[in-house]
This record gives sequence, structure tokens and C-alpha cells, in this order.
Amino acid sequence: APQVAPAAKPSGTPREAMGRTLQLAAAALAAATHLGACASQPRMKTVPQPQVPHASGVEVADFSDNVLPLMRVGHRVLDLAHGGHFDAHLQDTPDEIRPPSVVAFYDSSDEACMAGYAELNYDSLAEAAFPARERLMIGRYDIYAAPRRPWYKFTPELDLAKRFAVDACPQVVFVPRHCNGWTEWCSRGPDPTNPNVTLMGCEAFVDQCTGTRKWDGSEELHEWVVNQVAEAGEPKIARFFGSYQEQGNWLRTRDRTTTVTHMRNIFQSKASPAFTERGFKVVEIPKEVSEWLHGFLARHENDWHLEEWGGDLTQMNFHEHPTSFVELDLEGEARDEIALKYLKPLIEEWSGLKDLELTAFYGIREYPNSAWLRGHIDRTDTHVLSATISLKKTDEEAAKQRPWPLEVVQWSGDAVRYDHPAGTMVMYESSKLIHGRPFRNEGGPHLGCFVHFKPASHAGEEWESYSRAARQYERSWTEFGRYRETPSVEPENPQYADMDIGSDSKWTHIASDDDENDELDEEELARTKGFLVEFKNRGDRDVDLYWRSNSGAVVKQGVVRKSSSIAITTFPGHTFFFAETGLKAPIPDSTFVMSIDRRFLKFVGTKDGSPKVPSKWAPLVRSRLKEEIHEEL
Repeated sequence: APQVAPAAKPSGTPREAMGRTLQLAAAALAAATHLGACASQPRMKTVPQPQVPHASGVEVADFSDNVLPLMRVGHRVLDLAHGGHFDAHLQDTPDEIRPPSVVAFYDSSDEACMAGYAELNYDSLAEAAFPARERLMIGRYDIYAAPRRPWYKFTPELDLAKRFAVDACPQVVFVPRHCNGWTEWCSRGPDPTNPNVTLMGCEAFVDQCTGTRKWDGSEELHEWVVNQVAEAGEPKIARFFGSYQEQGNWLRTRDRTTTVTHMRNIFQSKASPAFTERGFKVVEIPKEVSEWLHGFLARHENDWHLEEWGGDLTQMNFHEHPTSFVELDLEGEARDEIALKYLKPLIEEWSGLKDLELTAFYGIREYPNSAWLRGHIDRTDTHVLSATISLKKTDEEAAKQRPWPLEVVQWSGDAVRYDHPAGTMVMYESSKLIHGRPFRNEGGPHLGCFVHFKPASHAGEEWESYSRAARQYERSWTEFGRYRETPSVEPENPQYADMDIGSDSKWTHIASDDDENDELDEEELARTKGFLVEFKNRGDRDVDLYWRSNSGAVVKQGVVRKSSSIAITTFPGHTFFFAETGLKAPIPDSTFVMSIDRRFLKFVGTKDGSPKVPSKWAPLVRSRLKEEIHEEL
């Protein structure tokens, strides 16, 4: 795309700044040559279908196509997978601070439409002319690709073009601030094959979003967008952020998380094996497990604390309604014994897999009223076969009147909901089955905990090979963009939100400086977003990998088998160590404190205690790796 010189930091009134934005837009239009416009065009690509060995007799629907444009991640313009993805971005932002949105609709299979889209210079204007993220969310929607990307059914709720009555190609639609993403899905009634679950998705849904407007071409697109934004009024500022600049950065980091969540649901889920007929099963909590958990609650009633989440994470709305937590790590040995003795046999019998490895058993988490949990899949390397345990509803009458069911996408491709009352647990294939509670809890606080297992192998291959293949399949559909936008324009008379937004989350405030791009440096990005570290075993035996919390509790991350590795997202300052199989004590010289230049950590010990000699190329590799990390961040 053409390079546009960065604008000077705006001064004066917001209206004057908007005028300068229009001048910048004119410059962007002049710079956007035909070649530059084509550079941002979505292009078709053929990605081979993954060859996934499901368990014998298990059938999984697939409604996707493998000849489609890639999905772009990290760009100012959000590539919207479907209407549910768009709704999720709106849900991520509380009403008081939510800006309006603009979405360009096009058809990547229609040459005439794509020529018209190129003439819009939409992507260039988004970067160099439209207001910054805190004032405007910008998206694009491929009418052709949207119903062909997901492996699951494309229900009417997901058809954003039809919801917005798109009747031309291309077409640009402005979405007002009051649109909050809470589309009310409709029910098709009980599933004929399982009357205990309810099929979701049909034409009778209720779209909360009204008042959208279409650009008619009577004025320049950039002028129309800027005028619509000004007419919509200025979003308030969350006191925790204190400025539009920081609020915009918060929104921007959350946009990326939400997009990646939907891409994982579409691509990693499709590329992962399935083991059971439906992917989930509801059962009673074993008596011994229930008694131990309730006893744990009584013993640790004074150990509750607010759960800490990174500000960029969007799987839950903790920024509005924080969750509370009491660590099962407080009785880690007893917890693991319970999981291995009572839960592991149940999940092995249900899944048909033997010798499952316990990778996590955590909680107890309290979800308050108005909490929601976005549909997602879990880590493909460690959270493969799991159980979510509904331990207690603190207001039993409210829970009966207004249940908070789980929603999953079963192997038929249907979204279904099923009740999950206190005293029951759901076994589910957590790294493949899309699961969540993507609607607000109205039945009083819900207490739950989670146990996860992974198989050592499947169909003659180590499980890690399937995990890697699923991640690689998602990457094969991903195009990474570079984020550019116009400078933030602070309100002349800022209004602050009444709701406390974000103050309980982990967030590094950006310092006020003179950087013309106002980018977070690599340390700040690592603290807020985390970074991926690969733990490699180059020793002569299998070893366990543990994470040690600040309180001293240790949590097993998995077994790192000889000549294998596992990848974990972590944060600076976190501590990990290798241990002998079955022990929780660190092997000498195998404890590591994370920093952003540590992306690969190796266990190289031998049983006789002699370490392997590092390669002579190690210092050069470390130096180059640090450069690559800097470029990536």
C-alpha cells in the first residue's frame, strides 16, 4: 500500500482537527495509486483441506470451502468473519465508551464489485483519513467468503449483509453507537436426536442494531464518514484510561484478541480430531468429587480474591463485571488425587482414550450477574478432553427461573444450548468443541471449576503433532497486517464514564511522550499481551514442566517428552521449571524467569548429570531472535 507521511499531532478544537483529517484524506487519495489500491485487495488462495483422523464412527460436518481470501489480522480494518464476529467486537466495549462503526461490504468472487471496492480506496482511507479507533471501529465484510469460511452452519444471525439489508456491491454502512452486538438468537426447538438440548439459529432472531445508514455516493466517502462520526457524538472516556489515546489502544488490543478467537473457532477446531459422537456429555458430579469441592469451599471461605485478567483479553467481560477466584492450588496434592482417581476414569471411558494426562484442575471461579463467556476453544496442546463442573448457584430460585446454559457447536454444525444446573458437570472435547455462555448471566452468581486432560497420542502419532497441525492450519489462513491510523484527537470537553471500566484488569498505561506513532514499546506489549515461549526437551528422558505462582503454588503445564516441545503463552516475570516425572521439585539449573528475549528454553540434562554442550551458534541465534521479537512486537 502507498506510504503516507505521518500527520502532525492535532491541536485546537475537535472540529478543527476533523477539518485537518479531511485534508489528510485528500492527500491519502492522491497517494493511493491503482497499484496501491490493489495491494490491499483480498485475493483468493487455495489452502489444502486438513486430513483429520477422527475416532472410528465419528462424523463431523464441514460446510467450509478451501478457495477463499485469507483473513487479515492486525490491520486498522477488521476482517469480519461473519455477523457473530462483528457482534463480538461491539460486545467488547461498554455502552458509554463504544464508538460508532463503519463496514464496507464486497464480494471477492465478483470482478466488477472488486473493481468498485478498489476505487473506494477504503483501506488507505481507514489508515490515513478516518478517525482513530476510540472514535470509530472500521471493518470489511466479504459477502462471498462469510458463509463459506466456517465449518459449522451459517445461520441467519451470522449473515451480516442480510441483517444490514445490503443491496449493492460494494456498499459502505455506518453503524450507530447504540448498536451493542446483543443479537437475540432464536430457538428451533429441541434437537430430535437429543431432546435435552435446544437447537439455536433461525430467521426469527431479533437484531438489536437499528438505524444503520448507507453511503449513497453524493459526497466523498471520507467526508461522509467523518461527518457521520461527528454527528454520532463523542464516546465518554473511562476514568481508568484517562484519555482517548489510551482508550483507543485498549480497544485496538482487544480487537486482535477477538479476531483470533473467531479464527481459532473456524480453523483450529476444524483441523482437530474428534473422539466422541457429539463432543459433550452431561453427567452428575461424582459424590466424592462434590464432597471434596464443597469441603474445600468451606475451608477456604476467606481466600477469595478478584481474578486477574489482562486488559486485552476478551473471553469474558471482567472489565465490567470482575470474576472472583479461590485457588484449588491451595490443596494441590489432594486436588490432583481427586482428579486422577474419580474424574480421569470417567473421561477415559467416555472418550475411549486411555492413559490421559492431567494437565490442569483449576478454579473455583465465581461468575457474577451480567457476566458472559464468549464461545471459544481451549489450548490444543493441553486442554483436549475436559469437564466443566457446576458446583453451586448462590441464588437457586433465580437460577431456576433464569438458567445460564452452556452453548456449544456440536459435530452436526448446529449451535445448541443445554442446561447445566448445580451438581452436574459436562465432559467435552475442549480443544475442538466451540463452547461458552455467550449471553449475560441473570440467574445469580455461578460457581464452577475446570479439569483438563490430554492424550499422549492418537492414531499412532504423538498428540503434539496434531496440536501443531491445527495451529499451522490457522496460520495458513492468516495474513498479518500492519496497524496504522490517524492520531488521536482528545475531546475539547471530555466526558467521563459513570461505570468503572477496566480498573481490575492487568493493563500497562502508556506514558505520554512525543512519539509520532504513539506505539507501545516491546516491553509494554509483552506485559499486556504476553508472548509465546517454546519449552524444548533435548535431554535423555521425559520431564514435567511446572509454573510457579507468586504465592509459591505450582501448576503442572504438561509433560515435555524427549526430543519434543510444548508452547505456552506467558508474561515477563513468570517462573517455570522442569521436574522429574511425577515430582514437583525443580531439577537443578532448570528454573527460568521469563523475559521477552526468552522465546526458546531447553532442558539439556542427562541422568548422569552431565549437561549437553551448547552449540557455538547459540549467541548468534539469541541475537537474531531478539531482533525478530522486536520486529514482531
